[in-house]
Amino acid sequence: MLGFRKRKQIETGNKEEGRQLTLVIDDAMGIPKEDEYVFRYHAKRLPPLLDNQLSIELLNVESIGHDLSIVALFRNTLPSSFEINELPVLLLDANNVPIGRKVLGRSELPSFEAWTSKPVYLDFFLDEMFGEIESYDSLRLVFQMNPIDPLQPVSPGEETKFSKRAWQQLMRTNISTPPVGENEFNLMLVSVEKEETDVTATILLRNGYDRHLNVEKLPLELMSGEDVVGFTMIRLEEPVHGKHAYPVSVTFEEIDGEGPFTVRIKQ
Repeated sequence: MLGFRKRKQIETGNKEEGRQLTLVIDDAMGIPKEDEYVFRYHAKRLPPLLDNQLSIELLNVESIGHDLSIVALFRNTLPSSFEINELPVLLLDANNVPIGRKVLGRSELPSFEAWTSKPVYLDFFLDEMFGEIESYDSLRLVFQMNPIDPLQPVSPGEETKFSKRAWQQLMRTNISTPPVGENEFNLMLVSVEKEETDVTATILLRNGYDRHLNVEKLPLELMSGEDVVGFTMIRLEEPVHGKHAYPVSVTFEEIDGEGPFTVRIKQ
């Protein structure tokens, strides 16, 4: 929960390009005095920013059930106050691989004053996570700057068709892939899993049009090299929304061969 009303301003002594950042703490957050010292300590020890920068620094993370509770610090060296309507944030592991994504909306974001540091509490919920955490000490937060095709929500029944590994790979692929071209519709293969004679492919149907597209039937071919080794027909429960990516798990049965496999729309 974010909110900054009655503010306490603390000079941190951390100067960025000759100017000092001010640590701003909202009294309504009920931060104990000892925690203020922790924020002051981190605000002083973090590396300096260049002019006209905004950063988010992860200070502490705690696992609560399947969710993560995170304490972070916003810092900025902008010349004047500003507001942000939407801010996507990525949680990275030690190898800089995204394992979580959270979109902060206007109601969750504070108004930023120039040259300030502000503590923030974030909760990453289970449906915002898509990777395994090996070490909490190595996690960090970054802003997601690249545009993506938003992932279209599917029904719980459809989501159960994906293995945990496939769903996590789908989420990682979607946030690291540029959007589909304007007025284009294509299929992106995300992963392939083979079990005995069945091959399950995880794909994204990406709609670059402004309007919804009805995909009542879509014939798909499983390829091994230049050879067609499988065929199936998928039927979507709903249209693919404009400027969105629709996740699909499809199984090709009785496949002879070991791959590698690709999937294409039958012409």
